[in-house]
Amino acid sequence: MSLLNPLLAIGAGALLIPLLIHIFNRSRFRTIEWGAMHLLESVISQNRRRLRIDQLILLLIRCLIPAVLAFCLARPVLTGGGLLGDAPVALAVVLDNSYSMEAADPGGTRFNGAVESACRVIGELPRGSQVAVVLTGGRPTPLFDAPLADLQTVIRRLRQQKPGLGASDIPGSLELAADLLESMPAVRRQMLVLSDYQPADWSTLSGGPAAALQKRLQSSDIPTQLLLLAGTPLQPDARPDNITVESLQLPQQPIGVGQEFSVQARLKSYSGRDLDAASVALTLDGQPVSTVQTALKSGGTAEVLFRCRSDVAGSHVLTVAVTADDLLPTDNQRSAVIDLLDTVRVLLIDGDPGSQPLQSETDYLAVALTPWTFGRVPLTDLLQTQVIPPAQLTEAALQTARVVVLANVPRLTDPQTEWLTAWVRGGGSLLISAGNRLDIEWHRTKLWNDGAGLLPSAWGELRGAGDAGQAATPAPAAPASPAGPRTARIVSQRSEHPALAFFNDPANGDLSTAEIRRWHVLTATAATETQAGTATAAILDSGDPLLLERRLGDGVVLQLATAVDTDWSDLPLRPFYVPLMQQLVATLAVQIQPPRNLSAGTAAVALFYPPTAADADPAVAAKAAATAPPPPQNTPTDTATPLPAVTLVDPLGARSTLPSRVQGRWLAAETTATQRPGIYLMTLPDGRPAHFAVQTDAAESDLTLLDPQQQQDLAQQLNAVLLTSAEDWLEADRRQRHGQEIWPWVLAGLLLLMCLEVVLQQRFAGVTA
Repeated sequence: MSLLNPLLAIGAGALLIPLLIHIFNRSRFRTIEWGAMHLLESVISQNRRRLRIDQLILLLIRCLIPAVLAFCLARPVLTGGGLLGDAPVALAVVLDNSYSMEAADPGGTRFNGAVESACRVIGELPRGSQVAVVLTGGRPTPLFDAPLADLQTVIRRLRQQKPGLGASDIPGSLELAADLLESMPAVRRQMLVLSDYQPADWSTLSGGPAAALQKRLQSSDIPTQLLLLAGTPLQPDARPDNITVESLQLPQQPIGVGQEFSVQARLKSYSGRDLDAASVALTLDGQPVSTVQTALKSGGTAEVLFRCRSDVAGSHVLTVAVTADDLLPTDNQRSAVIDLLDTVRVLLIDGDPGSQPLQSETDYLAVALTPWTFGRVPLTDLLQTQVIPPAQLTEAALQTARVVVLANVPRLTDPQTEWLTAWVRGGGSLLISAGNRLDIEWHRTKLWNDGAGLLPSAWGELRGAGDAGQAATPAPAAPASPAGPRTARIVSQRSEHPALAFFNDPANGDLSTAEIRRWHVLTATAATETQAGTATAAILDSGDPLLLERRLGDGVVLQLATAVDTDWSDLPLRPFYVPLMQQLVATLAVQIQPPRNLSAGTAAVALFYPPTAADADPAVAAKAAATAPPPPQNTPTDTATPLPAVTLVDPLGARSTLPSRVQGRWLAAETTATQRPGIYLMTLPDGRPAHFAVQTDAAESDLTLLDPQQQQDLAQQLNAVLLTSAEDWLEADRRQRHGQEIWPWVLAGLLLLMCLEVVLQQRFAGVTA
């Protein structure tokens, strides 16, 4: 404590005046003999002690009155550990800019309120203070490259910010703010957190992370004061009024031009009211497709199914929106991106050609991949096949194909193997099937090559029994196992593989009904297990893998343990053979493409081909983009050749330019600035659009906040000060800088003493009268 007017405290010596008056009056009296005095002696002797106490109480009060008056005039100030005055402050502002902050409270959006509170605090900082700002949405991001001492610039930039980003990473944001504070010289450090305090955001901080953060803030050379600025939460019994499109589910299999596909939307209610007829609409590239109505109960969910098709190949944006008057309009719609294919060229290399229909190794496969063509139906097949013998496989033939199938191919020449390996590593997709003509030793040494070749696994022993097919020119084969099952069936189980997930619906076919009479064991050697990107896609009831998949460079290889014709199984005779082969080949064709539907903060990558002369003609470029063959071998790799740039438009409409880089035989453009949910548009050098739909955790749509008691518990756990407004911070800051004057309370005490003196004087006089 200190005094602003210490000289006036000398007036406290006036407390001696009542004491002196009391002593002086007590010493000046005369004794008068009075005859009737003996009649009062008994009364006086009984009340003498009480009279003396009463006089002492009045004396004490009368002494205190001038002393308290002098203390009040001296203006006492509470200073705690000492006044900081106008010493600079290091302040780190942690600002929640997730899309839940767009919720509109009676006083405006939560984000606007948080920004204004931050600006109010920053505007009152002493000269020389430094400020750092950390935005929590999507991923922790500093607003400035380094802390700023120009407070007006900080305020201006803060007011330019917009919410709407992904879910907040609170632990990461607090750690980043602590890092920034440690680099800021000051006599006082503060971390101010402005958030809506959703339970989902702060639950990850409980326990060990909270204790570690508290220890870090307090153990530094200058301890950091943590301040939590919380808004007014909802009443305990209230539900936030919000409706959201929680998710969109698109087909996992590739979709071609003109094919009808389904879009399933899931709605979620965080509202306290029921909706009997919520209007839900689907748009394709901004054009309305369909509108339906559905009932949505309070706190419940509803699913809506749409059917859609398009005759235009390429990237398309699907948006489902629900009409609702709620607190957060941002999440009333959700978007997803789908790529529609025109045609995919598939090169079938037939290792066992025949002269009669359905006698060649690839006859059944060719029919399955192009059923409309073989059926002479006036419809266009998504897949276009070309069948060649192994001898006709050339480097030029590979460049016109998106998928290559090696069907029972005995062997290739060394140049062919090199071309095929380079083609796969550069982004091609390869399917290798077994058969009776395989040169097992050549496959083992060239295509397997101890795990360094194309094959995901070496061909193991031949199992099963039955007609193995007739080989015109026998080739060395793996010995058949004398023991083991004679036939096998595909295990019927739920699959996560994008090609086989189609059959998770029993209506699309039951793979377990097929009989596999012969198959090779795909040996799971130690080398296989250590290969990155190798996985089992399907398995037989014998325990042997039927399909193995391996990522190789930028491409993918799928290995089938049996044949694609009827020699080793009745797969081609089953109704599901057509969709099975189409799913496998079409999925291979698009599997190398990076995903277009992303989580907030995930890198968006577009692969495209080097520009050619055909790009000058938009029609030719569009056709080339739709057919999507692998790029030519002579992709520019000369660093002196400038690579084309890609234009990016983010959800707010801001444009930027992305450089491209060589990735195998492709060119790639990438951006990691995807913290804001919405649609990102890359315009490729040939003019084609590449859309990306970025979404965030649907838990942000639950606008329920921590209640007051939970906020207090959080503040106690973090050893933080809980504030309800910027005024609370300003008052606390003023006390730390200039202390708290208590003279009004001292003056109130003085008035109380004066009133008490009058009351006691009258009471004691009445008693003694």
